[in-house]
Amino acid sequence: MNLTIEAQRQLRISELAKAAQVCGITKRNSLPVEVRELIANADTSKQPLKVDELKKVCVCCNTSEHAVSLLITETNNVTDAARRKLLDQQPNVILPGGELYPEKRAEACWRDCQQFLRIVIYGVACDCAEITDTTGMAALRLLYKEMKVPVPAMMYALAQMRKLTTLILEASGHLREIDCLNRAFDNLINALKSSDSLMPES
Repeated sequence: MNLTIEAQRQLRISELAKAAQVCGITKRNSLPVEVRELIANADTSKQPLKVDELKKVCVCCNTSEHAVSLLITETNNVTDAARRKLLDQQPNVILPGGELYPEKRAEACWRDCQQFLRIVIYGVACDCAEITDTTGMAALRLLYKEMKVPVPAMMYALAQMRKLTTLILEASGHLREIDCLNRAFDNLINALKSSDSLMPES
């Protein structure tokens, strides 16, 4: 079967999308099986941990249920604030000719950022900073390259989300969770960077 160049590209994008996987927490054998199962179920549904699930995870991992609940509650506000910061810095990114134009590209970027934060929060709940799946992230990087996703802009948004979530935990006195939060963001950001285009932390 002869495929056009565009059809081949769409097939490649489809294959990469299926292979892309961010969350690798379920592969951390140091975590209790019950915790990994709860994270797997939540990640499959692309949802934060429910109240009863969060309680079980925090008890098993000796983490603060209150800290994680704060992060879950503030997820939308944090994402919106990071989006505004990015657009203040790079207003042309969503205009015709910009890397996040048309609107559906911008919406996909914000949605991915929110999903990244969801997985960071899983890590905080589990006290697990190694949150990413190595193979799945390699596929995601290729997918982003194929779709010309502006990764530097996404990195800027993630840096803002990191600052905002750190402030939330600082204000509530959850210092231990701040350490895990920052290490989880490090893991995510390093996994998003391609090996040939490492960017310094901002």
